Amino acid sequence: MEITDKQESTNDEAGSRLRPLSLLDQINLNAFWFANQFHWQSLLAIVIPSMVAKFLDPANKSINLALVVIWGTLIAFFVNPLIGAISDYATFRLGRRRPFMIIGTILNIIVLIVFAFSPSWFPNSVLLLAFAVLFLLLQFSNNLANSPWSAIIADNVPQNQRGLSSGFNGLFNLLGTATGSIVAGLIVNKNDALPLYRNEIVKIFLLIAVVQTIFVIYTVLTVKETPLPPEKHISFKIRHFLKKFLFKPSTYPNLSWVLLARFLIMMGIWSVYYFLQYYFDDVLGGPGVKVIFFHTPFSGEFFNGALFQPALLLVALPTSILAGWASDHWGRKGLVYLSGTMMTLVCCIFILFQNQYAALIAGALFGIGYGAYTSVDWALTTDALPPTDEAGKFMGIWSAMGILPQVVGITIGGVILQLLRSIPNHVGYTSLFMLTVVYLVLGTLVIKQVKGVK
Repeated sequence: MEITDKQESTNDEAGSRLRPLSLLDQINLNAFWFANQFHWQSLLAIVIPSMVAKFLDPANKSINLALVVIWGTLIAFFVNPLIGAISDYATFRLGRRRPFMIIGTILNIIVLIVFAFSPSWFPNSVLLLAFAVLFLLLQFSNNLANSPWSAIIADNVPQNQRGLSSGFNGLFNLLGTATGSIVAGLIVNKNDALPLYRNEIVKIFLLIAVVQTIFVIYTVLTVKETPLPPEKHISFKIRHFLKKFLFKPSTYPNLSWVLLARFLIMMGIWSVYYFLQYYFDDVLGGPGVKVIFFHTPFSGEFFNGALFQPALLLVALPTSILAGWASDHWGRKGLVYLSGTMMTLVCCIFILFQNQYAALIAGALFGIGYGAYTSVDWALTTDALPPTDEAGKFMGIWSAMGILPQVVGITIGGVILQLLRSIPNHVGYTSLFMLTVVYLVLGTLVIKQVKGVK
């Protein structure tokens, strides 16, 4: 593998020369994101929080969850832009992106299998450490696969189809998000007896591994890449590479503002996302409480997977496609304003109306906001890319701006909930949602600073 610093055309010029994509092309390019989101949504929304509460001290579940997640997420923050930048100039015969997907997925499946049996293989005294190490390895292996793939769309999509392709990207991400939550929520229930619960954990991890395998094989077979031309090959030099990898925000101000907006909005999402299952258990659940409509004993996993996420999906799926199409015709920034407003409203509902029906309404409103944002986020970023032939590097940084908020957000959220857990009336969750409102408002306002992009 070699790298180069040759830059022959701007991002827009390259995009204008690409052939138009068919519906099948769009599906093939984006199908992988279904499996990727199925993987992470199952684990982050349902499985990992459930395992932490079940196998570790439930009184310290919020801070333990933060300790399990932050180290792996921090690794992912560095892996994404690093591997994305390396893939820009990889010279494999399979292309620049697919080899990383194959290697990363193989490693990812191995770690998933070990994680599945870890509660039985490791003593309780080291389970916290074991979970943290395994989560770190999951982040490394999965991001080794998906970071380069973030740039495959920039490699293949004409400029006038970026909004539509971003809509398909959001569509498959949301399909994987909702499906992962529903399936994991139906399988995993920490209120079950320990032997049964261990089997549930094994089942969901193995299912995730199977889904990853099927979709990666499909993607590798259906999406073809053109290897990097020989004239762009030069020897890899680490010092030159690292210097080339960094950029000053003032050099590319539009991209910098877009990345800052993404960071702030993702801070708003991730600050509460990991703790939603605990919020449902602690605020909406309790002894004798039944899940609405189903009239079964309440559990945070089931409510999140069977009701909250489906409510989100029903509005997010059409929103993601419509918003992507609309952004090609009327601009991206207005949809970011809409999404920020809707997600802020969701936080207000969680603060003021703490019941299951209100939570479902909040899920639907969040679906509108999140669907609109995910459908234009990628397109807005590609519009702001600088005039270089380094989409992998910059899209890797874009991916990292979605990962760093997970580290910061869950750390702050875990500390807030731990410190305020003994105060009545769920002051900890209220404080967390109020802080989230600040993140979302700031992130939405920052988009105003982006010039030259509608």
